[in-house]
Amino acid sequence: MDVDDLNEAERAVVAAFPRGGRVDLRTGDPVRDDPGNAEAWPASRIVRARVLAALLLGRLGAEGGVNPALRLRGARITGELDLPFAEINVPILLEQCRFDERPDLYWARTRLLSLNGSHLPGLQASNIQVDGHLRLSRCRITGGLRMPGGRVAASLIMDGASLRHPGETALAAEHLEIGGDLRAQDGFDCDGEIVLTSARVGAAVRLDDARLHAPGGLAFGGSNMTVQVGLFARGIHAIGEISVRYARVSGPLTLRGSRLSNPGGLAVRGGGLNAEGGLFLSLTEIEGQVRLGGAIINRGLNLDGAYLRNPGDVALRAHGCTVDGGLTARQGLRVDGEVVLADATITGPARFEGATLNNPGGTALWAAGVSVGKILNLCDGFTAYGRIVLTSARVGSRLCLDDAVLKAPGEVALKCWRLDTPELALRTAGTVEGAVDLRHARVGVLRDRPEAWPARLRCDGLSYEVLDPMLPAARRLDWLARDPDGYLPNAYERLSAMYRDLGSEKDARDIALAGQRRRRATLPRLARIWGHLQDVTVGYGYRPLRAGAWLLALLTVGAVVFGGSEPPAFDPGAAPPFNPVIYTLDLLLPIIDFGQERAFNPVGAQQWLAWGLIAAGWVLATTIAAGLTRSLRRG
Repeated sequence: MDVDDLNEAERAVVAAFPRGGRVDLRTGDPVRDDPGNAEAWPASRIVRARVLAALLLGRLGAEGGVNPALRLRGARITGELDLPFAEINVPILLEQCRFDERPDLYWARTRLLSLNGSHLPGLQASNIQVDGHLRLSRCRITGGLRMPGGRVAASLIMDGASLRHPGETALAAEHLEIGGDLRAQDGFDCDGEIVLTSARVGAAVRLDDARLHAPGGLAFGGSNMTVQVGLFARGIHAIGEISVRYARVSGPLTLRGSRLSNPGGLAVRGGGLNAEGGLFLSLTEIEGQVRLGGAIINRGLNLDGAYLRNPGDVALRAHGCTVDGGLTARQGLRVDGEVVLADATITGPARFEGATLNNPGGTALWAAGVSVGKILNLCDGFTAYGRIVLTSARVGSRLCLDDAVLKAPGEVALKCWRLDTPELALRTAGTVEGAVDLRHARVGVLRDRPEAWPARLRCDGLSYEVLDPMLPAARRLDWLARDPDGYLPNAYERLSAMYRDLGSEKDARDIALAGQRRRRATLPRLARIWGHLQDVTVGYGYRPLRAGAWLLALLTVGAVVFGGSEPPAFDPGAAPPFNPVIYTLDLLLPIIDFGQERAFNPVGAQQWLAWGLIAAGWVLATTIAAGLTRSLRRG
């Protein structure tokens, strides 16, 4: 290309190139200099792309410079800047320019590339290598920015940029490697998908206050990303999916204060995520599902003050995730939909004080198999409209539902089947609406209050050491009577054993006796009759003094009757002296033989009395033996 063929602006660029001088074609008027108004710019601001390419490729006489660089501002660049596979050893700064056609930097290599403030109909930069910064701040790019496989030694800076490729991929940067920061904040706006699959960022990803718009698509596609410092996306507004699936973030990952929306789909896809500095979703408003299945989150998961909406479906799915630290979900957290923490592991506390989980007719919190290293707080204003499932959960110090509101009418409001915790505080705010299932749970201390007992309380196999408060046995009998499964021997035995361990033997006997009476109602008719007999005589072995009272009463009757009219002897010559008391004892005690019964033969009414005493003796002996055996065995 001959220099004589160049226009005035192009000659100025060629002249400034060897010394790295800047050519500025702007007028100073911000409105007139806006690249969006380039159609009205005069011909004096037009620079042909092929002139710039020839200059950068050494095809235009501009040798001999000490610090050559291409520095141009305010130009309208016509034609295609065609630099595929180019080795460019000078910085390129084409700022606040208007490109009529998409530049092609496919597999190109340069020291620095700055397009700050420029407007482009797209940029092809696949596999580009930039040995310094790549600056796209305040750029407006339509038609897509393609950088897959690229390498930027320093930072990729897109602060205030606007990418426009609706319904398509606005930024394609799979496997992109960035040595420094990826910055897209300060008003960054993207209409179209951002795809950063398997990208590597040596410092931080900074998206604070960005606006991302990709309905039904990837508003931010960061699957398998590696970020060394942290991913900061505070205050962003995103329509579409935020994907950090299997990403590894060595520092914090924060979406604090953001508004994310992907109705009917995944708003945040974080399955397999490794967030070494914590995951912060505090004060976020999210419409759609948050999925964190299998994620590993160190230093805590924060949901304080968030609002998650996915009505009728799962709002937060974190099954099998590991939180090395605490889970905080306080300060007015609200969830419309189901929260799933099944088989999750939380090494620290899990706090839901004041949170509201709203999924009426369904499950509000599904945490079957969850393991919490410290306290699990569902208390102090915690409200659940829907079922709470803590089946096989393990809580290291305390499960607290004090002052909680649980509402699942006609269903199991709280399911703690096989729960294992040193302490369960169940002093809810008012009566639980729905059943409470504590079957086969293992609890050290169970704290409750009668006014909060639900109408249905299932406690078969429930194991505990202490009940607080220590109510009289009669109150706790009402507690057991709420079990819809009816008589359950284990429940009565456990309660009786607790009172006995605490030194209240009377309460222990009252509980055990009440258990036998309730059991009696489940037996066939003859067995019920026999049970009534045992109850009346010896209180099933738990009232042994009753047997003595019956024996004394029958002894008195017999002694009076036989003392008033001595029965005739079988052999008057050989009979011992008659003693009405000993004779009555001989009749009453079937095993002991005093010789009186064999020596005398009552007749008439006395014969009937004798037979009655013998029968009564056998009944007393049998019931005493059965009752004492049961008492000794259970004691």
